[in-house]
Amino acid sequence: MNEIITPNQLRGRVRACRHVAGMPPKFDVPFYTTDWLSNLVVYEWGAIVSRLLATGDVAYRIGGMYLEFENVATPGDPVSPPTFDRTRDIEYYNELATNPDRDYIRVAMTAHEIGSSDEELYPKDNQLVFFARSAGLEGVHGKTFSHTANSVIFGASLVAFVDRDDATRDLILSSFYFPTEEQQPKLSTSQVGLEWELTLE
Repeated sequence: MNEIITPNQLRGRVRACRHVAGMPPKFDVPFYTTDWLSNLVVYEWGAIVSRLLATGDVAYRIGGMYLEFENVATPGDPVSPPTFDRTRDIEYYNELATNPDRDYIRVAMTAHEIGSSDEELYPKDNQLVFFARSAGLEGVHGKTFSHTANSVIFGASLVAFVDRDDATRDLILSSFYFPTEEQQPKLSTSQVGLEWELTLE
C-alpha cells in the first residue's frame, strides 16, 4: 500500500534587522535584532498563488510588505497588538485611517532570494526569502513615521501589490506581530529591515 503524505504546503518565519542610515550599499550589512518569529499564512494566499500558477500574472507576485506602526507617548512604551486570524485582509489596514496613533507604511522589496531548504529533497529549490526595510516620513493614512514621533513598528504583512498605485487591491499572504519586548522603534540612525522566509513543502 502506498503511503499518503499530506504536505504542509506553506510555512514562513520572519526576523528583524537594522540598516544604518546613509551607509553606502556595498557596506550596508544588516545586523539582526530578533530571532526568527512565526507568521500566520492567511486565506488570501490562495488568491495569490492560484493566479500565479494558472496564468503567470506577475501582478500577483509578492511586491512588498506592510510595516505597521504606532506613535507612542514615550520612547520604550510597548504597543498592544491586535488579535487576528486567517481572515486578515486589506480591510484591517483601511480601518487604521480612524485610529489616532496607528498607521502602516507600504514598502517595496529591496531584494529576494530563491533556494532550497533541503538539497536532497528539493534540489530545484522550494524556498523564498524576501527583504524590505522602512522608508518614508508618513504612513498610508498620513500619520507621521519618525523617531521624533516615537514611531514603533510592531507588526508586518507580506503583500502582493496587484496595482502598485492602488493599495485597495493589495492581497495579503501572511502577517505577524512582534512580542512586546522585540518591537522595533524608529531610530534617527537606522531603518528597520525585515527578512521574511517562505518554505513550500
